[in-house]
Amino acid sequence: MYEVDFLPVESANGPGSKSGDAIAIHFKLATSGEDMVVVIDGGFTDVGDALAEHIMKWYGTSYVDLVISTHPDADHINGLARLIEHKHINVGELLLHQPMKHHSDVSDFSNIEAVENLLKVANEKGVIVAEPFTGLSRFDGQLMVLGPTPKYYTELVAQHIEEEKRAALAKAAAPGGGVLELARNYRLFAQQYYPSETLTDEGETGPRNNSSVITLLRIDDDRLLFTGDAGIPALEAAADEYESQIGEFNRFRLGFVQVPHHGSRRNVGPTILNRILGTAETPFSSNIPAFISSAKADEKHPSPKVTNAFGRRGCIVCASEGQSISYRPGMQPRPGWYPMQGTPPLSEDDDD
Repeated sequence: MYEVDFLPVESANGPGSKSGDAIAIHFKLATSGEDMVVVIDGGFTDVGDALAEHIMKWYGTSYVDLVISTHPDADHINGLARLIEHKHINVGELLLHQPMKHHSDVSDFSNIEAVENLLKVANEKGVIVAEPFTGLSRFDGQLMVLGPTPKYYTELVAQHIEEEKRAALAKAAAPGGGVLELARNYRLFAQQYYPSETLTDEGETGPRNNSSVITLLRIDDDRLLFTGDAGIPALEAAADEYESQIGEFNRFRLGFVQVPHHGSRRNVGPTILNRILGTAETPFSSNIPAFISSAKADEKHPSPKVTNAFGRRGCIVCASEGQSISYRPGMQPRPGWYPMQGTPPLSEDDDD
């Protein structure tokens, strides 16, 4: 038995349209039966307090064995310092990429201050710090890092810094004023059946997202995949590592998957989904939970193309949409918590 909880991440200042991740996991170590707590990402700053309260209330402990920062976007990393410095929480280890070790000048690396602050807080609290690269494992191999490799990460850091420099130059050269681009507004129409797939393999995300830590956690006979904001090339590399260490996906099937980047159509395509989940015609499994952390007011996430793509391949897709969502197989419902319905088939007509 185990628990995986996605806490709502809306914006830095309460409800808003910026999706983020804050994931808490409670399970037993296979070798000893000891309780383990893992946190993957911490949302914006105040979400760190919510994580601490959640862990103490529902897991009955104040000790977090492992904290993983997938990448340094504010909606993923900022709450982790607040969690670690919480007066009632003790953390054993932090897995954190340190860009300053992989590039000579990180002055243009966005949100580097959050990385430096998290390192400072961890050191002050006596937390062990390591970088999470392919091949690293914890809990006697129950947790494995599938990506990125150090070489790939170093390349991505350099690409991100160059992108930030170009963006700064373009902004400085732009005329004053400008036009406010309104967020796209579309309606999601539930369908009786899944429409023909319109998701393609042409989606591209940035190097920062592709640097996300991709983690596999094995509990009992289940294999749980956590993806951060990783895109197609990062997922393909992680799939290579999975098949090298575990075996082919059609034989060693996933039992849980985090949909990358809040359900963005830029991060997955049919080819990688066919590889890890099977095709729509012959999915590897049925009723696999696929969780999406998405703000209720975020009109771009999750994409109907993506929710449908996972649904076609045997997944029950659940999006947080401003609420906590929990997966607790074999356990009694928590008081005051209610079953969540999976996302039905949706129209893809307006999902541009």
